[in-house]
Amino acid sequence: MARELGPQGIHVAYLLIDAVIDVPWARKRYPEQPDDFFIRPGDIADELWHVAHQPRSAWSFLTELRPFNERW
Repeated sequence: MARELGPQGIHVAYLLIDAVIDVPWARKRYPEQPDDFFIRPGDIADELWHVAHQPRSAWSFLTELRPFNERW
Protein backbone atom coordinates (compact mmCIF):
# COMPACT_ATOMS: atom_id res chain seq x y z
CA MET A 1 0.00 0.00 0.00
CA ALA A 2 2.79 2.42 0.87
CA ARG A 3 4.45 1.95 -2.52
CA GLU A 4 1.21 2.63 -4.36
CA LEU A 5 -0.26 5.36 -2.17
CA GLY A 6 2.91 7.17 -1.07
CA PRO A 7 3.49 8.81 -4.47
CA GLN A 8 -0.10 10.08 -4.24
CA GLY A 9 0.76 11.85 -0.99
CA ILE A 10 -0.96 9.33 1.27
CA HIS A 11 1.09 8.27 4.29
CA VAL A 12 0.72 4.55 5.03
CA ALA A 13 2.24 3.35 8.28
CA TYR A 14 2.25 0.19 10.38
CA LEU A 15 1.97 0.64 14.14
CA LEU A 16 3.09 -2.38 16.16
CA ILE A 17 1.85 -2.44 19.75
CA ASP A 18 3.92 -4.99 21.67
CA ALA A 19 2.41 -4.42 25.09
CA VAL A 20 -0.55 -5.06 27.32
CA ILE A 21 -2.94 -2.15 26.85
CA ASP A 22 -4.18 -0.56 30.06
CA VAL A 23 -7.88 -1.46 29.97
CA PRO A 24 -10.00 -2.78 32.86
CA TRP A 25 -9.98 -6.44 31.78
CA ALA A 26 -6.18 -6.40 31.38
CA ARG A 27 -5.77 -4.94 34.86
CA LYS A 28 -7.94 -7.76 36.19
CA ARG A 29 -5.85 -10.36 34.37
CA TYR A 30 -2.53 -8.92 35.64
CA PRO A 31 -3.37 -7.46 39.06
CA GLU A 32 0.18 -7.91 40.38
CA GLN A 33 1.80 -5.85 37.61
CA PRO A 34 2.97 -2.27 38.21
CA ASP A 35 1.60 0.67 36.22
CA ASP A 36 4.60 0.80 33.89
CA PHE A 37 3.88 -2.78 32.75
CA PHE A 38 0.90 -1.44 30.78
CA ILE A 39 0.73 0.96 27.85
CA ARG A 40 -1.92 3.67 28.18
CA PRO A 41 -4.46 4.11 25.38
CA GLY A 42 -3.91 7.87 25.41
CA ASP A 43 -0.20 7.38 24.81
CA ILE A 44 -0.98 5.10 21.86
CA ALA A 45 -3.26 7.80 20.46
CA ASP A 46 -0.54 10.44 20.91
CA GLU A 47 1.92 8.34 18.91
CA LEU A 48 -0.65 7.70 16.19
CA TRP A 49 -1.23 11.47 15.98
CA HIS A 50 2.52 12.01 15.69
CA VAL A 51 2.89 9.47 12.88
CA ALA A 52 -0.13 10.84 11.01
CA HIS A 53 1.29 14.37 11.11
CA GLN A 54 4.93 13.69 10.23
CA PRO A 55 6.51 15.98 7.66
CA ARG A 56 6.74 14.35 4.25
CA SER A 57 10.52 14.53 4.32
CA ALA A 58 10.60 12.09 7.24
CA TRP A 59 7.70 9.66 6.97
CA SER A 60 8.11 6.47 8.95
CA PHE A 61 6.58 3.21 7.82
CA LEU A 62 7.01 1.12 10.97
CA THR A 63 6.57 2.35 14.53
CA GLU A 64 6.86 -0.02 17.49
CA LEU A 65 5.34 0.79 20.86
CA ARG A 66 6.62 -1.06 23.91
CA PRO A 67 6.26 -0.38 27.63
CA PHE A 68 9.09 1.28 29.52
CA ASN A 69 9.36 -1.59 32.00
CA GLU A 70 9.91 -4.30 29.37
CA ARG A 71 12.81 -6.65 30.16
CA TRP A 72 15.12 -7.50 27.25
